[in-house]
Amino acid sequence: MGLHANSTTRRTVALLAVAALMVGGLTGCSPERKGVTGLTVDDAGRPLAAVAWCASRPPDVVVLFRTQEPSSPTPSVPVTVAPAYSRWDYTVPRTATSPATVLLDGFPPEPVVDPDVAFTMYAVADDSSFTTLRVSFRLGELADLAPGTVLFTDIVDGEEVQQRVSLEEFARRGESEC
Repeated sequence: MGLHANSTTRRTVALLAVAALMVGGLTGCSPERKGVTGLTVDDAGRPLAAVAWCASRPPDVVVLFRTQEPSSPTPSVPVTVAPAYSRWDYTVPRTATSPATVLLDGFPPEPVVDPDVAFTMYAVADDSSFTTLRVSFRLGELADLAPGTVLFTDIVDGEEVQQRVSLEEFARRGESEC
């Protein structure tokens, strides 16, 4: 009986050790969130990524991608976003300070696409050491943005909520991620 209890204990300890290693390995691969990403426009109405971070350096790239097809079965404007236009990467200058804006050159693709097409954008370090909270938006929301106002996706009571704030408030949100 003592031998059976001893081997059961060893198995239990071994299983717990394996589980701990797996949990550590899974969490070790996920980048830590150290900032927020938003959408704004410049004085000419061109779209800009807004990024605010609390890491010791800026993220390396802003990633923008199409997340879904238009929600309406028959869009008012024909959808012209080709598969080649499903992801864009924009370099964040190494000398950037938080908050920073990055021109989304070439976005949205011409001709104008359905305003219900949804996109997601986030910033990340090349070594995946940190990332920013993503922003989700629809093309039609670009028309409602004013220079100096940032649209971002906040988490409120576990739910994603879109908010519009000043660039100064957006910077404070980035600092609060650490």
